[in-house]
Amino acid sequence: MLYEKLKDYANSGTYPFHMPGHKRIAESGLPYALDITEIDGFDNLHEPRGCLAQLQKDAAELFGSRYAFALVNGSTVGILAAVRAMTKDGDRVLIARNSHMAVYHAAELCRLDTEYILPDTVNERGIYASISSAAVEQMLTAHPDTSLVVITSPTYEGVVSDIRSIAAICHRYGARLLVDEAHGAHFPFSDRFPQSAVSCGTDAAVVSLHKTLPAMTQTALLLTNDDRLANNLQRQLTVFETSSPSYVLLASIDRCLTFLKDSRGAFDDYTKRLLKFHQAATSLRHLSVAHDELINAGNVFDFDIGKLCICGNGYMSGKELMDTLRSDYHLELEMALGDYALAMTSVCDTDEGFDRLINALIAIDSKCKTANHPKTIAASPLPQKRCTISEAVNADGEMRDINQAEGRISREYVRAYPPGIPIIAPGEVIDREVLLRLRALRTAGNEIVTDNSAFPLISIIG
Repeated sequence: MLYEKLKDYANSGTYPFHMPGHKRIAESGLPYALDITEIDGFDNLHEPRGCLAQLQKDAAELFGSRYAFALVNGSTVGILAAVRAMTKDGDRVLIARNSHMAVYHAAELCRLDTEYILPDTVNERGIYASISSAAVEQMLTAHPDTSLVVITSPTYEGVVSDIRSIAAICHRYGARLLVDEAHGAHFPFSDRFPQSAVSCGTDAAVVSLHKTLPAMTQTALLLTNDDRLANNLQRQLTVFETSSPSYVLLASIDRCLTFLKDSRGAFDDYTKRLLKFHQAATSLRHLSVAHDELINAGNVFDFDIGKLCICGNGYMSGKELMDTLRSDYHLELEMALGDYALAMTSVCDTDEGFDRLINALIAIDSKCKTANHPKTIAASPLPQKRCTISEAVNADGEMRDINQAEGRISREYVRAYPPGIPIIAPGEVIDREVLLRLRALRTAGNEIVTDNSAFPLISIIG
């Protein structure tokens, strides 16, 4: 049934403005003939010496790092392995609050004591701005025993932080820096994009090939220039990554690397399409695409023009915009949150795809009449932390309706999905601001997810 369902969707004419980055250009059918295990002559991903070692060497060269580890469990496994390799049980870590759930799960599994940096938002849009180097230094001054800093750059919306300055500050305070660069795998291949994290001095970075490059879902790379760290990363990957890696996915990584070697001109065409689209979007009168707004924002260091944040500006919620593009124009976007919807693009997008999107937006824009929707859903301040994530998860608890849990300590994560960034994490107090933000997100049509899948019921410390 799944295979037929996938075939039907592939033939439906719906254009994919969402990951994976290959945009379904490969021929149809499942490649069973390529699905093998570690037989003679095909190397071992956890102790690579042959063809997989060469694959990783090629990846490192292309991405400008000394070491590249091929990942077939997504960036998630790279984050888990990197956090474990760069910390010891009970260490203090500094995490950008807009980090992926994998970062929080790593802190939970490694029993780390977390401190958070909550980035500002862009012009009250609700889109998180860059993490400032000054904020990192302020936190490291307050917590000089911090062993690791974790930053998400670029964010889901394409906002990039000043990794070079942040890396220098971390190293000055004796901390390592891990950058979740999952959405920036394409950065090294055009000077129209921001600089890659590994070229800016981070200790390690994770990039998702499948998000913005022609590679299958779950393919990613873990990058580092540190000889000693590389050995520990390899060890930790044997803990967290499958012992039966998919050779279909590994072959997809190999094909992606070949594309990157042979198709540099494709990125010139891609950036030209993006610039043409952004120029056409300036004709919108009611809706807008956050381009100049992000590039010129004082609290945004840099921005990936490949992320199209389409803003309703009070005329539509992001969810309504996304639903309209799907139902009326057969365009599927990546996500919607609050006031905006996000279209993810890649080097594999076509002129036809961009034309369909801008024409649809122009048509929708012409029908906008009254701006009666909230223009943003303000981010709530950081909740008060009473204990570590692992302490909360392992504490005795009880289930309660979250609206009746104000002032209690959560035992689980509560997040809007996508993007899956925790609004509250285990060990934090459920306060009035959290409840107001959750109510606003639900009103805007966003799905709220908890660990027990029974929202609005939530597990609290008893």
